[in-house]
Amino acid sequence: MLSRGAKRWIASVTPEEVAPYFHEYFMSATYRKKIDFSARNTKAMWDYNEQKVAKLVAEMPMTKWTNSSKGMISYDGETFALTFDVEEEHLKKLHGWTKEVCEYRLHRYFERRG
Repeated sequence: MLSRGAKRWIASVTPEEVAPYFHEYFMSATYRKKIDFSARNTKAMWDYNEQKVAKLVAEMPMTKWTNSSKGMISYDGETFALTFDVEEEHLKKLHGWTKEVCEYRLHRYFERRG
């Protein structure tokens, strides 16, 4: 979502739309691939399969984020969306903050698991 830029990042998205970016992120670094995709059932995902990756994205992170978002995010089984509005003048700043938080949390996640 964040790769769409400050004006479009808050638009809803489907797991199928996210799947190629999710897969590329994990497969582009050997340490990420080995940490999260080394189990028997996930090793098969080293080769991109949109249906399998989209299913994984839907289960986690989309469903997990929705369940812990206190109503700020929704996922209806097809579409992942923010449930709040952002005023135009705040889009760029909120995009930047969100990107920083995501990058930090991903870094910490892999640092602890690695």
